[in-house]
Order: sequence, then structure tokens, then C-alpha cells
Amino acid sequence: MTHGAWDDGLRAAELALRAGARRVIVIGAGCAGLAAARRLREQGVDCVVLEARERVGGRTHSIRLGDASVDVGAAWLQQFADNALAREAQALGLALVETDFGQPLAAASDGPLPDIDAAWQALRNGLDRQLPLAEAVERYLADLDAAQARATGFAIDANLVLEACLPLAQLSSDALDEEGVGNGDRFLPGGYGQLIARLAQGLDIRLGQKVRHIDWSGEQVRVNDERGDFCICSVPLGVLKTLRFTPALPAAQQDALAHLGMGRLEKVVLQFEQRWWPRSPSGYLRWYDSPASWGEWLDLTDAVGVPTVAGLIAADAVERQFAGRSDEQIALAARDALQAWAAAVEGSRQISQAP
Repeated sequence: MTHGAWDDGLRAAELALRAGARRVIVIGAGCAGLAAARRLREQGVDCVVLEARERVGGRTHSIRLGDASVDVGAAWLQQFADNALAREAQALGLALVETDFGQPLAAASDGPLPDIDAAWQALRNGLDRQLPLAEAVERYLADLDAAQARATGFAIDANLVLEACLPLAQLSSDALDEEGVGNGDRFLPGGYGQLIARLAQGLDIRLGQKVRHIDWSGEQVRVNDERGDFCICSVPLGVLKTLRFTPALPAAQQDALAHLGMGRLEKVVLQFEQRWWPRSPSGYLRWYDSPASWGEWLDLTDAVGVPTVAGLIAADAVERQFAGRSDEQIALAARDALQAWAAAVEGSRQISQAP
């Protein structure tokens, strides 16, 4: 979550301040790097931010699509009540739109929608947490009838795999208790980029500055052509693993890096001439199919003024849907999933309205 990165940046800045740093090099102009640089500037510390990309924002990235601004990266301000970035957005007077995740317009590909919430709670209460999660789930499912197993499979796809962005085999039972998104979370209809641009104002940010080596062998840290008495490294995990440090990082840090990994989440944003799909009052859509594909959708139409939806796909479903396909083919596959969801919703409405 972006506000977690922001909070991490503030903590890193406090470490630099406690160390008495007077010149700090920040690597990365994502939320963590921007937070650190802003805090240091407020305290009168000389600070330069080196960013490899030709833009700021890190995992946030707003683009223009037709007449709308859409986020192809992070979108929501989650855990809104305790979100420091949300406070920044409110202070700047930026428009915010609430998403009610508890009221999705949901449908399943193979029949009526089961009680997924009940299946999820039963799973959490009934699993043997002493076993590896994948094994525990396999044993749990073996004792269920077909209808219960179907509902539980959907619950796993929605509440575990899509949330963690990892397949079951790579998750532990701790994932069952992870705090997810909540009601009251909001997104910025004008794009996250408008918030990031305001937060980056006044900072010394050097774009296109790829960092490959950090030399902290002397009294000062050397990064590219910059020198400082403190360095805050806020690059993505994959980039961090490629950096060369002189001297090498302590064994404990190297071991921690070796054991850290990232989940996989992809987003496709589709725009149409008209909104042909059923309208959800919450703007939140859920699609349950097997094997899982595009499970989560946000209808942006009312917020951005153009018929637009954003679909999310995670973990091993990404490989199933993306492998060997061009961007156009992936977009068409996402559209097909949206069409299947819309047909299922309309079908369930017709059944419920039948005399």
C-alpha cells in the first residue's frame, strides 16, 4: 500500500535526522523517497533525490486515456482513516471517491452466486493451521460436498490469492488473518499523479539517474556523482537485489533480501464509447470463474466521465491469461471476461424477476 511506503520514508528520514545528517542522497522518487525528502527539506537538510525513470511516483502512475486520467498503477487510498497520504490529499482539496468493497455487484461463471463470506469464515475457522497452507486447504476441501467446495474455492481466489497476489503454494496460514481493504477506501478520479506532483514540488529530483553502485566505504556515501553523509535507498525490491554495495551489506541484510519476494498483480484499463455493462452502485465488480481470471473490477465511469473500467488479475492467473499474448489480445481477453460477468449478472436478474 502506498501509504505504507510513505510512512517508511518518514521513518527513514528520522534516522537520518538522528544521525545528524546534513546532506542526504535519496534513491527513488516513489512515495517512500518523496516522504523522506520532504521531511528532510522541512528540517533544513540538503537532500537530492535520484530517480531512474523519467517520472516520479514509483508504483503510482497516472496516464491520459482519451478524455480521462486513469491510474495504471496504485489507485486507492486504503485504510483511509489512518492513511497519511489521505490526509495530504484532503489538505490539498483533491477530489476523492469512496469505494464500498462490501457491496460488489458479483456474479459467477457456473451458476448462482454462493455465500462466499460464509465459506470464507468457515475456512478460516476449520483449517489446520499447523500444516502448510496449500496442504491444509487440500485436506479441508476433501471433506466438503461439491457446493461447499465451489464456494470455498471462490473465497480462496477472492480473499487469499487476489489479495496476496501469490498462489497458495507460496502463502502461509498467516495470510488468513491479513488485514485487507476496507469500506471507506477512496481513489482520486483525477489520478494519483496529481497528488504525487504536489508532493514532489520544491524537491531536488534528478530524473533518468540509474543507480547501480552504492559506495559507503568512506566517511561519505557515494552514489553516481553525488556524495552525502547519509543515503536512503527506496527502490523496488527487484532493483534493490541488483545493486552493488561497497562494502557488501551485512550478512543479516543479505539473507533478508534473499528471502523476500513479490507477488504479481496486473491491471488492464478498458475504455468504451458507451457503458454497456450493468451498473454497480458501489462501482465495485467481482467475477468468480474457475480457474480464476479477472476477478476484480472498478467501474470508473461516473468518476472520470467516460465509460471506463479497470480490471485486476493476480498470481498464477496472470500467466494463464498473459502467456504468449500481445497487449491487444490481453485487452480482448479482459473484455471477454467483463462481457461474461455482465451476461451472468443479467441472467441472475432475469431469474430473480421471473414470476
